[in-house]
Amino acid sequence: MCSSDLFEEEMVDYLGGGLTAVALNSCTAGLYLALKALGIGPGDEVIVPTLTFAATSHVVEWCEAKPVLCDIDPRTLNISTKSILDKISSRTKAVIPVHIAGYPCELEEILEIARNYSLKVIEDAAHAVGSSYRQKKIGQHGDAVVFSFYATKNLSCGEGGMVVGKDQEYMDKIRSLSYFGIDKQAYKRFEGRGSWFYQIRDMGYKFNFDQIHAAIARVQLRHLEAKNSSRRFIASRYDHELDPEIERPRYEDMHVHSRHLYPILLNPGMDRDVFASRLSEMGIGTSVHFIPLHQHEHFQSFWSAENFPGAESIADRLLSLPLFPELSDQEVSHIVESVNSAWRTSNEESVFTA
Repeated sequence: MCSSDLFEEEMVDYLGGGLTAVALNSCTAGLYLALKALGIGPGDEVIVPTLTFAATSHVVEWCEAKPVLCDIDPRTLNISTKSILDKISSRTKAVIPVHIAGYPCELEEILEIARNYSLKVIEDAAHAVGSSYRQKKIGQHGDAVVFSFYATKNLSCGEGGMVVGKDQEYMDKIRSLSYFGIDKQAYKRFEGRGSWFYQIRDMGYKFNFDQIHAAIARVQLRHLEAKNSSRRFIASRYDHELDPEIERPRYEDMHVHSRHLYPILLNPGMDRDVFASRLSEMGIGTSVHFIPLHQHEHFQSFWSAENFPGAESIADRLLSLPLFPELSDQEVSHIVESVNSAWRTSNEESVFTA
């Protein structure tokens, strides 16, 4: 067996079995093929949270369907189930919940909505490899669950992605589309004609996973739990050692969080750029995950701020702190001290200007 086949088998075992996996060259490719294999196309609508990276929405547009942006729960940063209900129309075919920072969305509620309205659920689990929802690994819930193995992700091989699902016919369709529409089942039917024979059933793409990245990913999978454990330990230090007045998203203990990111929320009135610059001067790099989609020029002709009160309430306050397994105890201490110092200074300034 080749490395990509072995990696798919090992990922299925890691996720708890009962799945089919298709390894691909990116998470974005996985999201796109998950939609294409469902026949999503012109006139269809797919619900997408506004707080996500552009890929989650662009894949819908690539299908010539309409991405319908919905709000998020500002407590967790994940998609709002109430907003999903508000956005469903007769044209809605699917919803793409995004597990922001690696914390699972409320999948039980989302799946119930999907059943009631005959929708498909495609989970954007780019941040969530190793996360669990109610004691079951992310990967075991939606119609399709899509992971990322990009350089910054918890399981990284430089670039890559994977779709997992339980419907064999659906996953076979995704696999066929991932490599020029070649029907491997048709191939098996003609094995007697030689290993050279293949049959093209659909117009497909060149999204398959290469063997070098697959070999790297197999090694990284063996270390995933240990690395996620390190991430959780560092996050727990942040939880306990950062100034208790610094607001963080609220997470329930019943779920396992991969801790891909550690977002904090600055106080209203604090200048995020100044805060981030202060940390940069102390050697601490930060980022923002994400600028809500409806605030980008591409979407501004379709959406207005009043549609997204949850996202608007946190959009200018979000900041992600460094979080990766290789951080030493000394580095974590330096980050904590620097953030607390910048917080005190910024808090004093915001109170003074108010």
